[in-house]
Amino acid sequence: MATATSCTHRHATVQIMQDHFMNPDSENSGITKGAGNSQPDHVDISIIIVNYNVKEFAANLLESLEKAKNKFRLEVFVVDNASSDGSVSYLKRRYPNVTYIGNRDNAGFGKANNQAIRLAKGTYTLLINPDTIVRQDTLEVMYRHMEEHPETAAAGCKMLNPDGTFAHESRRSVPTPMTALWKILGLTRLFPRSKRFSAYYLGGEDENRQGRVPVLSGAFMFFRTDALKEAGGFDEQFFMYGEDIDLCYRVRQMGWEIDYVPETSIIHYKGESTKKENLDYVVTFNKAIYQFFRKHYSFGYTLFFRIFILSGIVLKGVISYLSTVIRKLAQPITDLVLLNILVILFFIWRYEIPPTAIISMYHIQYLFVNLLLSVIFIGSAVYYDLYGKNRFSIPAAIKSTIIAFAGVVVITFFLRDFAFSRLILLLSCISGVLILSTIRLFQINLSRKATNIPGSFLERKVLLVGLNDKTAQLIRKIRSRADWRYKLVGLVAQNPDPDVDEIENVPVIGDRRSILQLVRYHEADEIIFILPAVDHDQILRIISELRGTSVYPRIVPDSLDYIVGKTNVDYLDDIPVMDVNLPYFSRWNLFLKRILDLSVSLPLLILLTPAMLLPVLIRRNKRTPLRILVSDARAHTIPLFLPYGSHKWKNRYLLLWHVAAGRASMVGAPIVPGRKPRFANVKPGLTGFRQLSENRLYHEDEKQMHELYYLQNYSIWLDLDVLVKTLIYRHATLEGIDHQP
Repeated sequence: MATATSCTHRHATVQIMQDHFMNPDSENSGITKGAGNSQPDHVDISIIIVNYNVKEFAANLLESLEKAKNKFRLEVFVVDNASSDGSVSYLKRRYPNVTYIGNRDNAGFGKANNQAIRLAKGTYTLLINPDTIVRQDTLEVMYRHMEEHPETAAAGCKMLNPDGTFAHESRRSVPTPMTALWKILGLTRLFPRSKRFSAYYLGGEDENRQGRVPVLSGAFMFFRTDALKEAGGFDEQFFMYGEDIDLCYRVRQMGWEIDYVPETSIIHYKGESTKKENLDYVVTFNKAIYQFFRKHYSFGYTLFFRIFILSGIVLKGVISYLSTVIRKLAQPITDLVLLNILVILFFIWRYEIPPTAIISMYHIQYLFVNLLLSVIFIGSAVYYDLYGKNRFSIPAAIKSTIIAFAGVVVITFFLRDFAFSRLILLLSCISGVLILSTIRLFQINLSRKATNIPGSFLERKVLLVGLNDKTAQLIRKIRSRADWRYKLVGLVAQNPDPDVDEIENVPVIGDRRSILQLVRYHEADEIIFILPAVDHDQILRIISELRGTSVYPRIVPDSLDYIVGKTNVDYLDDIPVMDVNLPYFSRWNLFLKRILDLSVSLPLLILLTPAMLLPVLIRRNKRTPLRILVSDARAHTIPLFLPYGSHKWKNRYLLLWHVAAGRASMVGAPIVPGRKPRFANVKPGLTGFRQLSENRLYHEDEKQMHELYYLQNYSIWLDLDVLVKTLIYRHATLEGIDHQP
């Protein structure tokens, strides 16, 4: 459908882009160079990275680029779009040879790249996202390809997702009205291998076949610098999304070729920081699609067809946003339906109403009770962020439910016209607490994202890949993180036949050649690669081998200060911030803890006394006095039968009396003979937070971190969580007393 008018329009567009690129508007930015920055006179490759609040990912990329440098003379630009996480200062300390451009406002992806493109002096310019990692041969392969193909303006490589699968956006076609229609209708997702319906992602094409492609991903574009500047860089009308398609389209209109080179590959984390359920994302993304269509296709189609395309794009955006909203509303709607059904069921039970007569018997004023219950519950849920960061929180669900029913009781007490049975509300509340807690419990243990949340009974099985002089330090840091539920199942050496059998009590179970078999045999949930023991080439090869498994790869840098994964960054802090007012010692928490101790110890004593009293009295002379620290920070004597393992129930029975008397607690500090007063005024416990992890803690500092975490994060719910896990992991009680000094 190209016409003379449309051709003229294209040439005019290119000219406008060149003029704007060479004469930019005043920019809200500042250029700074690291302390060690000294750019070479001749530059082979200019590398441009646009960063926005992903400093750890950017640091990983810069490290991989340093390893891929080889013989090339590089200049590296990091353009920071007003990050709020201190990215520039963080990166400057680690990579002083980089040129940093700091924007005071978020300039958008295209404009930020253009700021550095104008300064680029390299023969070639690599535009690369910060959430990527390159292989050691990536720059060499791309440079050689461009040298061998002078007709090529830009080339892209094979991109892998973090799980090793092929990223389809590695090479794409220019979106046409028809490909957009297939995508809007969802046919692209349904038929990913179809050449027609998945034409946008070049469906059916072999991912390992080199060739010409219409469009590259903005995550990795290896450009001939002259061609990039001739095209005028990115069109800054595209704030985010679509600018890479537009640039490739214009470059090809100028007569250049674009190549896909699968000989090398990178990992792309694919913008995980983007909140895709956010309305701003939906609007920005779909606006970019329409901008591209209006810019390049509006001259070849009728007004009716343009309106049709616009309507389709808007409809797709609305459907996309509504689908995410519906997913977010599914949980609160489910909770409300369950609570209201409970009220109706207990109403039927209380008044012995036949189910068929419920509509006629459930008067209109009773619907006010349901409405009131729903409103108060949602208000409480919003306050406790039950459907946000606390969506897996059992305590938040319990508190929201209790407040909702208590509110109904109070309000209906004063509104006589809406009086409702207190018994029905009480039974509904108890049942609601149990049901919502059970639902959260299942969600916690079924979700891979919730293993560090109270209520999770699952430990993530982790393999550490790479042996060096910092492996032991990393193991101790991981063990010291009391909020992580990890089980280090083994170490994987980077080379065959390592000289060591174990490090910090973690066995060496193989080398990287057998990584796939090790993952399957040990049912590993996660792999942590230790840099630089394992280089980036090895990481990419291993991730490719693990393609199709559910293992989650993560990387820890040489500094050992964080672990980066697909969706998050976990920090490895040595020293926690000490809160002077520890929650454990608040009067309210001490009161609740005492109530819990009595509620558990007294019923157990009543049940156990008939069976345990006589054996304990008969053998009372064989008890060994243990001097331990109790609540007044002084050493007291608690007589127990030793060895403990041979007299478990007798000792538990004796300790229950100390719990009832207030000298010990159900959940507390370890009972160790001659225990030093590490944290004064903390009662010894039959079990405890640290005791749950005792079998994997080998150093005093690791144990101390777990005890400190318990004090800093104490709540009655944490005690309940420990008690339930103690019942499941029966070894996590007092058996260790036989082995403690």
